[in-house]
Amino acid sequence: MNKIIIGCIAALFCIFNADANLLVTPTRAELDDVSHRSSVFSLVNKGSSTARYNIYFEDKVQLAEGGYRSIDDSKAVLAQFVRYSPRRVTLEPEQGTRVRMALRLPKNTPIGEYRSYIVFHEIPLTPVILNKASDDNADTFSLSVTAYMRISIPVILRVGELNGEVTIGEVTDEKVQTSLNVTINRQGQRSTYGDIELFVENIITGQVHLERVGSVKNAAIYTELNKRIFPVTLSRALKKGTEVIVRYTESKSLKDAKVVEKRIAI
Repeated sequence: MNKIIIGCIAALFCIFNADANLLVTPTRAELDDVSHRSSVFSLVNKGSSTARYNIYFEDKVQLAEGGYRSIDDSKAVLAQFVRYSPRRVTLEPEQGTRVRMALRLPKNTPIGEYRSYIVFHEIPLTPVILNKASDDNADTFSLSVTAYMRISIPVILRVGELNGEVTIGEVTDEKVQTSLNVTINRQGQRSTYGDIELFVENIITGQVHLERVGSVKNAAIYTELNKRIFPVTLSRALKKGTEVIVRYTESKSLKDAKVVEKRIAI
């Protein structure tokens, strides 16, 4: 019985020590029907052993509380609009390759923003064979568990001139002046993503200087949501009543990228 327990513990150890050894760039691809009709992903195997990956599309929805939920659909939205190659790669340690993607947009495609995720899913190099113990009465068994990594990269397609507005909503104290919850509101036909920054003003030799006291990079709100709340950890505790400048700067990859600010006293 002890050997059974040891076998289970070893299997769980394998699960939680899966190495994410694939380096993928960029971490977001953006296509449109005018000037950005292709994209290239660079892959590098940073692990110490040969690895093989299947490459495919899947759809997910963003959740207001954070994270994503996969949609059980037989065909991802962007699968009908793009072609990509290769669909499977095998990489030696420190070896790299490229996956090329090109837009194939059907005529009269409705104006809007479309999004799917390209997935790089590690698969076994050889079939996994489970060996059954020869003695059916033995008090041991062989348990083999392997965790294979998956990396999902958002691919966004914009068709037509899409409008988008963004505002900073409620800002609330989270943990005794060491963390703030910042609400970003989104309206319009396109997603928004960018950086949240928090500043306080300091007077140094008679001049006002902005001190950044917190930030969140790549804060994203996709079209299925109208707002999200982002917790921002402060680099130092702030006194009650301190005025904080909250700034949200949209990614420059967005055609009409905006910068919005709000002053609040915590």
